Amino acid sequence: MKDINYRFSPNVSPKTISRVKKIDKLLDFILPKPVQAPVIPIKTIAITQLAHIGDLILMLPALKKIKMLGNYHINLVVSSQNYLIASKLTFIDSVSVVDAPYFARGKKVSYFKFISQLRKIKADLVFDCRGDLRNNIFIKLFTKKKIFAGYNVGGGDAVLDVVLPYGHNKHITGLLDPLFDFLSLPEVDLSSCWSPNNIPYEEIKGHVFPDEFIVVHLGAGAKSRQWGVKNFTETIKAVSDFTPVYVLGINADASEEEIQKLANIPNVTVCIGKYSILQSMYILKHCSLFLGLDSGFSHIAAMFKKKVIVLFSGAANQDVWKPFNFYNNQVTVVKRPVPCDFITGCGKLVCADNICMKEIYPIEVIKLLQEHLENKISSF
Repeated sequence: MKDINYRFSPNVSPKTISRVKKIDKLLDFILPKPVQAPVIPIKTIAITQLAHIGDLILMLPALKKIKMLGNYHINLVVSSQNYLIASKLTFIDSVSVVDAPYFARGKKVSYFKFISQLRKIKADLVFDCRGDLRNNIFIKLFTKKKIFAGYNVGGGDAVLDVVLPYGHNKHITGLLDPLFDFLSLPEVDLSSCWSPNNIPYEEIKGHVFPDEFIVVHLGAGAKSRQWGVKNFTETIKAVSDFTPVYVLGINADASEEEIQKLANIPNVTVCIGKYSILQSMYILKHCSLFLGLDSGFSHIAAMFKKKVIVLFSGAANQDVWKPFNFYNNQVTVVKRPVPCDFITGCGKLVCADNICMKEIYPIEVIKLLQEHLENKISSF
């Protein structure tokens, strides 16, 4: 068995890592890899991204790029959570829903349904961008394809027809670069492929937005990445003296009492739980500055090419997972280096201490927002 440069978060137990490596050895023995991958004409490509909103958003410029450079029918395979966004992408030919039980957050998904959804996927080439043993095995067994390409960094080397080189510690927007090389597509900068108009949204009618306003998004999918409504409230109260503030999030992000406190602040419009995700994206499209956490909405704001301030936890590697910069100083990352993030990120969804977020104080975030506002005013 060849040496594999595995990619595991620090919170993955040694027992789990050992199990993955043993399964890899077994698969390598049962399924010896052919000397050469099959060579066939490729007309249809299914690209599977079964994880969360941020993961999908970060790969959109690369998806647009592949459509610009190749005459392929692209079927984007996503979770039901991401279907609403994916189905509105004008540069994608078709979208399929596949819900992996091991990526589901807060809901139960049956493996029977998962497998039946996979059986509907048919393409000349299936490419999975995750590099996960579970993905690799299920996709290999239950989809219809002529070539299965992907990464072996989480296990499953033997089930892949084409193992692509994984860009360790590279920004995640480059995740499809090895696929471009495999398809012999020319090198083109992502920024030249992407327009803010490529992000879908649903217009909010009957509401007049100010010419300039800040959006503050309270939520993050993992508790280890949250900052606390109290901190946000203090920050919003200070900056609302200078500019209108729109507060976004879902009902779970704040209690009724916290929402009422935010609503009582002058010059603040609370939209928590009020709009759909596509309508919330419409608000982002019109804002002048965005403040949020390491979440899908921070990535959406960056894809709209807005100025973004993101409060980044130690749960993930910021060099890999921070919002994409389309121009200099577009994204400002506020992050506290702490010993337990291991540089690569601790990988925790829940943290009892949450020290990396506790050490970010409202006063410094307020100062950053004010500096951005002053710079914007002085640039006119």
